[in-house]
Parts: sequence; C-alpha cells; structure tokens
Amino acid sequence: MKILSLYWGLCSSASLLVDGVVAKAVHEERFTRKKNEDAFPEKAIQYCLKDLKNGAQDLDGVALASYVSPLDDILVKRSTWSTEDYLHEQRFRWKPYLIQGEKKLKSLIETFPEKIDFDQFPSEYFKANFEKPDRMEQFYRDRTKLVADYLAIPEEKVHLIEHHRCHAAYAYYSSPFRDKEVLAFTIDGMGDGLNATIGIFDNKATYRRVYETAECNIGRIYRYITLVLGMKPNEHEFKVMGLAPYGKEKYAKRALDCFRETLYVEGHEFKWKIKPTDSYFWFRDRLEGVRFDNIAWALQIWVEELLTAWVQNAVKDFGISTVVLSGGVAMNIKAMGKIAELPEVKKMFIGGSGSDESMAISSGICLAEDLAQEKGQKWDAKQVADLPHLYLGPDADFASEEQAVKKLDQRHFEVRKGVDVESIAQLLADGKIIARSAGRMEFGQRALGNRSIFADPSRLEAKEKINAAIKSRDFWMPFAPVVMDKCADRYLLNPKKLKCPHMTIGFATTDEGHAAMPAACHPADRSARPQILNREVNPDVYALLEAFEKITGRGALLNTSFNLHGFPIVNTPEDAIYVLENSGLEGLWLNHFLILKKV
Repeated sequence: MKILSLYWGLCSSASLLVDGVVAKAVHEERFTRKKNEDAFPEKAIQYCLKDLKNGAQDLDGVALASYVSPLDDILVKRSTWSTEDYLHEQRFRWKPYLIQGEKKLKSLIETFPEKIDFDQFPSEYFKANFEKPDRMEQFYRDRTKLVADYLAIPEEKVHLIEHHRCHAAYAYYSSPFRDKEVLAFTIDGMGDGLNATIGIFDNKATYRRVYETAECNIGRIYRYITLVLGMKPNEHEFKVMGLAPYGKEKYAKRALDCFRETLYVEGHEFKWKIKPTDSYFWFRDRLEGVRFDNIAWALQIWVEELLTAWVQNAVKDFGISTVVLSGGVAMNIKAMGKIAELPEVKKMFIGGSGSDESMAISSGICLAEDLAQEKGQKWDAKQVADLPHLYLGPDADFASEEQAVKKLDQRHFEVRKGVDVESIAQLLADGKIIARSAGRMEFGQRALGNRSIFADPSRLEAKEKINAAIKSRDFWMPFAPVVMDKCADRYLLNPKKLKCPHMTIGFATTDEGHAAMPAACHPADRSARPQILNREVNPDVYALLEAFEKITGRGALLNTSFNLHGFPIVNTPEDAIYVLENSGLEGLWLNHFLILKKV
C-alpha cells in the first residue's frame, strides 16, 4: 500500500508511506529556501513520488491533514510576515473586534490586501474565489478536489484526517511503545476547533479519545507573549523559552500572578478563572513595567505548572503511566523535561518536531488504518514500522557533489576526496567549526547530524564564534549537544533512561556533563537539549563522536542546525557550499568530500 500524506499550511510538508514504512518526508521550505513555507508542497510531493514507477497513479490514497485549512493565511503568506505585520494584525483586526466592539471580524485579506499572493498553486482557483464571502468554507470543501486534480487521480482517493487525531497518531507511532496501553496528549494553538486532547491507545493501536477542549489557550498565549516581547510569533517561541532561565522569581511575581489568574487545571480539564478578552493587549497592559526576562520566566513557569498538573492528574484518572505528547506546545522542551520528572510518569517519549508539519507523516498512517478497516482487515500497531530516526529527506550522490565542488574557487578552499572522521575529529578538537551535509536530510525543525554544524562543546568561545560568523543568534540562546548513548548517564540526569533521539526533552546535566560540554548547555541553568545518539541510527556521526572522544575524552559535540540566520536548514550540496562561502564556517563535510577554507 502506498499513501502520500500532506500538510498544507505553516511549514507545508509531504511524506510517503509504503507498506507501513515511512519512506520519505520533507518540508517544502527546504526546496523553495523560504523559511516556514506555507504554500502547497509541490516540490516536496515531487520528491516523494519521484521513485514510483507511475507517479501518483501508483498511490492507494492521499491523506490531507486537518479538516479546516486557513485559506486567507495561505493567500497572504503568513510565513513571510514580520513582527510588525503581526502587530498590525493585532491593532487593526483583533483589537477592533475583541476590544472595541466591532461586530464583524475583518478578514486577513482585508487587513493585508497588499500581501495577497496569487503566484502559488492553485493560482486560478484563488483568483476566482478570493473575494467570495464564503471562500473559507468553500476551500474546506474543495481541497480534496484541488489535490486530486493536481495529482491527476480520482477525488475519492483523497481523504481529510482530523487535526488532533494526526497529532495523537504521531505521538504514538513515533514512540517505542507498541505493546502496551499509552496515554496520548495533544496540545497546540488550535486545529479543527480544538487545542488539547487526551486519548488512549490500547496494545493493538486502537485509539479512543477521552477528553477534548477548545479552552486550553496555552499555545495561543505563548504565541502572543512572544509578540509582547518584540519577537515573531509562530517562529520565535523557542527564544522566549531560552530567555526564561535568566528571569528571577522575586522580580517576576506580578507577571506570574497575571498568568495564574487566567487558565488553570481541574482534574484533567482546563478551565478559566478569568478569561482574557484577547491574547495580546490584555497581557501587554498588565505586564507593562515588568522586565522582558522576568515575563519570559513567569510565562514558562506557568506553562510548566499547567502541563505537569494536566499530565499528572490524567495519569491518575486513567491509570496509565506511559505517556506521549505532540502538537506545537510539545515543542517546549523545558516543559517536557518537567513532565519527565513526574513520579507518576513511568515511561515517556516525545517525537521529533511534533508541531503541525509532523501531520504530514501521521495523517498517512491514519489513512492506512482507515483503508485497512474499509477492507474489513483488523488494524494492529505492528502494521506500521518503527520510526527510530527522521532521516527521511533527499541525499546527494557523488556526481552532484562533484559538480557543486567544481564551482569553488580553489585559491580559497582545500578540497579532499574521501572523508576521514579522525581528521574531522582532530579539526574539531583544534577549535574548528565544521558543518556536515551528508546522508539523508532530517525531517523537522532540529538538525540531527546530517545537516548540522559541529564544534567542540568544551570551548565557550565556540558559541560566540558560531553566532558572530554564521548563525546571528540572540545572545541569550543556548546551543545543544549530540551525546553518545554510552555517555548519556554520565552527562545527563535521566534516571528513567528516557530515549531522546530528536532533541525533544530538556535535562539537567551532571557536573561531569557540564564540564564536558558547557558551550552546548544553557548558561543560566546548565540544562541541555540533547540528541542522545546510538550507533544504529547514524553510524557516521557516531563514528565522529567516538573519534572525538578518543582525542579529547569527551563523548559529545555541540550541534546546531546548518543554515544562515533566517533561512531553512540546507538541503543540497549547493546550499551547503553557499553557507560555507558566505559565513565564517571553516570546513564542510559532504558524503564524498571534505572542504576546508585556506587560512
């Protein structure tokens, strides 16, 4: 059975499921080079289908994540917005409606007529329908036909899959828990009218939802506190999380009291003490005069309080101590770390990049289940292969790498054929910053070794060097380590031996761990967001770690995503070489070449 699955929205993506194996998955942004690309994922689809003999004709079905899709958001290309655009939306769209009493909410295309972009699929459809008052509802109905027409397949092959079912499925099928009952939590800004659910998977993968709500506004509030702090919503929430440890409790009390007087948890349900009129002005006015780091601290503490209470109470209420979480809020690694510490939670897993783009993977799994049941077949979790890694994107062959390398100015670069991990490890130990673009590109927002920048994690100057020369990250933002599994117990406080192959859980570090990788830990609280790597998942990067450990005695490297500031992670050898030429990177490791800048 072959199923193409799509997410069409902020960070559009596509995936291919072949006989229960996730064979491919990739973001559209990696091809268009536009961060968080929300246009129809044409190039991602082309990548997924290119090895099928008859292309889309070989598909048994197509899954399209979410019943509801925001047409206006796509038309005005929310992915391209600046912080000022988000402020403009608050001032001239939401404030008149939510605060000043206007009876009709102005649409996005009325608010941003200059941003309407018809230069995207389906251009003619958008031009014909964008002025219709019922265009949103019509688009919900027409999406399956639009996708079917694009692929030249019958419309009955295209199926919509409910948003939070997708999130729950991703949380479950990305986890190692297939033989026991699992409590699955989903939590995000909003999807198909809900923003939080609890469901139970039995040991055959039968899913039963036991709680759902539209009242859990954690994701939305976090988004707009990001804007209150002058940062970009839907992109910079991780910066707020990184800023939070710098705040101080005694200075943050007023902000924390402000958050605590709104949403709270009763049992496993979210309820309101005071429901704010909106998610921006209400908080902005009440937080005036509180310093930025203390607002971030209070917000993060409040989120951690809510999520730990929610999970803790649900585990007690439903009697299941193995938990998985997904949705945009589950990207908050600090909160996931607090949940991991709960004594009630015995086992836990957080899949990689569980925000909306992950539904490009899980919607296909949901459709496989539906199609099997339509044929009268029993569904079992074992019909979907394990997902131990996210290396699901394109790779580069020798010819494409050689072609890209030939364009280099040989006066400024030394090109070595073949890759010797011992030499790379020595370069890193000597303080060099080396990027890797080799193997299949990872899916998700976190680089996991195949499109990564590496450095010696013991050198604090490496952080400043990477920020100044390559990444232009905010001064308070930490980097992350990739840690060999055999060193994890020595470096990380992880008494439950939780698996964390995708940088999804924040852990405290041991004294030895912090001493080995201070440049890859948070400077304010010494925590780390590790990729705990085993050899089978990525033998090439594991070999590098072993070689580096042999030289230095340290079994970890600083690992950050391979991209220039404001751009997606690199995809091709050309992308990688462009960053090398336009940054302070000192070396580039491809599949078949090592390129070093000449001093």
